[in-house]
Amino acid sequence: MTHPTDLFAAARLGPLTLPNRLVMAPLTRNRAASDGTPGALMAAYYAQRATAGLVVAEAATPNAEGQTYPNITAIHTPAHVTGWRRVTDAVREAGGRPMFLQLQHGDGSGIPRPAV
Repeated sequence: MTHPTDLFAAARLGPLTLPNRLVMAPLTRNRAASDGTPGALMAAYYAQRATAGLVVAEAATPNAEGQTYPNITAIHTPAHVTGWRRVTDAVREAGGRPMFLQLQHGDGSGIPRPAV
């Protein structure tokens, strides 16, 4: 017989101690700026969810060629890193823990690109 686990009990995940066992799965929301930079709306969204034991942020593309559709987040320029820093700072200020970032890379065929 298995014993039920208290969802609100602390849990270990590798070197991390999570305050509870609630995990927010990544949800791609298309709310980044057109260049993929996370903004104030995203910072507020994640700060509102800071009480989850672990937050896995939405998919971010690691380069421009991997962008699959408009307004998804990215993590390949200094502006993107600064935007994500604002998000993680907002989460931390709301009492949250470190976040994980889901990476996503597509073929970019769905994004119109200027001719060169």
